[in-house]
Amino acid sequence: MIMVPSKKELVTVQQIDGMSTKTPHARELETIGKSVKTFLPRYSRDTIHEVVDEIGGSIDDLEFGEDLTMSFTFFPEATLHVVYYGADEDDDLVNEPDVRFLFSGKRVTWVSSEDLASLADLTMDYVRELLESRNGAASSKGEVKSDLLQRSIMQRAEPFALLKAIDMPDLGEFVDANISSRDGTWIMKKEFFPGITIVFEHDSKGLKVEFAGKKLTTMNDYAKDQLAIFLMNHVLRFVHLRYPGEANHPIIEKAFSFSYLKGHS
Repeated sequence: MIMVPSKKELVTVQQIDGMSTKTPHARELETIGKSVKTFLPRYSRDTIHEVVDEIGGSIDDLEFGEDLTMSFTFFPEATLHVVYYGADEDDDLVNEPDVRFLFSGKRVTWVSSEDLASLADLTMDYVRELLESRNGAASSKGEVKSDLLQRSIMQRAEPFALLKAIDMPDLGEFVDANISSRDGTWIMKKEFFPGITIVFEHDSKGLKVEFAGKKLTTMNDYAKDQLAIFLMNHVLRFVHLRYPGEANHPIIEKAFSFSYLKGHS
């Protein structure tokens, strides 16, 4: 169950970027919001609630006068809130629907705004696809990994090698995943959405990424590859915190938000 945060615990992507002016990823969220305003009004609150519940989210009230808020926790202390205001007619004036994206959790300000915006986009696409086809599944191209995922694995190979068996319990808690390790090999299983699990296997030869779960065909392959990259990035954050003197690879810096980097420079 997702705990409803107080208003003072909520932050915008601009705050996470550490900027007072609108950032590129704030504008990206505006574009995503336009899409949400297009499809969400076509469905009843009950139907939306069913879909959000199906993918592990919750319908909340943040007390901003919204019609509903959809909340999704991707990692411990890193939650997305999609705040929706329906169209309102008052004295011949029609206020158009509106959408705001807010974030909460002690670790959410560590996450790069690029990851947060992409997670919001992927999640809202998934909600839309399930709403549009309550009894079907989104098309899938099979389990062939994209060039993007393969490049991402290669870029992260060096810092991943710093992890040891003794780190696994804390890493599992940090990313909310089940991890087993034996003879120099560790296997991580992280369920982002019910029925969609990312599986990492790491040994002396490097990192392998696979996917498992009964609902794999409800999400397109590119989105699943993105989830794997988001998980890799969160592991990189753990590596940096656990091995600050050794984890100096440039890819690690890209995993953190501007506000975190500014505060820890």
